[in-house]
Amino acid sequence: MHKNMREMEQYSEDQFVVKGVYKGAQSEAMLLFLMPGQEMPPHPHERFEVVLVPQQGLGVMTVDGAKEVDLAPDTLYYEPAGHTFCIRNTGNRPLRVLITLIRVEAADQTSVPKD
Repeated sequence: MHKNMREMEQYSEDQFVVKGVYKGAQSEAMLLFLMPGQEMPPHPHERFEVVLVPQQGLGVMTVDGAKEVDLAPDTLYYEPAGHTFCIRNTGNRPLRVLITLIRVEAADQTSVPKD
């Protein structure tokens, strides 16, 4: 698969935009587009590890309503599964973030060694 992420760029004055980049068996990636002041509301990722790579603009990600993480280009942020996230654009330019979700097995579904 090959996609030009810049060609996928799409912003809306009304609300944030999410566009799928790929969906695999255990992972998927999407691009999040936020205009200044826009916010992606809090939402849980119980069964997904989350990797964020901001590509342009500035923002803040709030984890579990408490921890705030600055998002800026050329950084990578990782959070294990089981947390709630909110992302908002705190800059004066559009914010574009590549988000990769990696599925993890629930604790009660982990494999048990066979005899």
